[in-house]
Amino acid sequence: MKARTNPYSGRAHRRAVRVGGSTYSKEPFAKQIDEMRELGFDYAELDLTHVRSAPEALRTEAEALAKALPLETAHFPASRFHQADLARFVGFIDALAPVGTRIFTVHFMEAKAGPRVAPGPKASWLADLVRAATDRGVVVDLENVDETPAELRPALEAAPELRFCLDVGHAHLDQRVDGGRAYLGALGDRLGLVHASDNHGGHGKAGDEHLPFGQGTIDIGRDIQAIRAAGFDDRTTLEIFKGTPDDKKASLRKMRRWVR
Repeated sequence: MKARTNPYSGRAHRRAVRVGGSTYSKEPFAKQIDEMRELGFDYAELDLTHVRSAPEALRTEAEALAKALPLETAHFPASRFHQADLARFVGFIDALAPVGTRIFTVHFMEAKAGPRVAPGPKASWLADLVRAATDRGVVVDLENVDETPAELRPALEAAPELRFCLDVGHAHLDQRVDGGRAYLGALGDRLGLVHASDNHGGHGKAGDEHLPFGQGTIDIGRDIQAIRAAGFDDRTTLEIFKGTPDDKKASLRKMRRWVR
């Protein structure tokens, strides 16, 4: 996928947004994906945070999972931004691209176990990852966690093929009421994926509750409708890890209504 200066200008017709659900890698993938298929999701996002399988084993597992529901997106673990992690992430791409995974999401925040890394070396590392992904015909998206749009923009500029993943839940942490629309306004020209969940606007990991829509304080409908009005017509992943299957189904219904 080529980077576009303004991917939304002049579109007379918009494609239907595909709505997926995220897995959680501390739980068996097969059961989660079966549930998503029954609930009516279009695809599954594979959470790679706690995956320790060799690439060959992961590909074999993914081939079986993709028969139940397409694995169109995947989420890398947090990185320490060194060469071992680069090789590991490229191994994930090599395992999943052949089964149809086309978008891989990465964070700009370091893994907690690793040392702090300056923005420049991070951007250089990301550029190397993006080159490897582009060579394999897939896309890397950079997701906001607690960085400002101004902090993410240089990394996007350093790698023209790098896209932006707008995490609506993260954008509203620390009581940032207009967070989702602020990120959209600043980085929407590079938007390639949306992650959505609800929370109460708390701080950090504890505040990132991954609730069903309507169980927190975010006006998610307003954010999603703004994203859609800007012309976004790609994939939106529901990162909902709390609540019942009925709660997730209700959130899916709301999302389909908002992205019409």
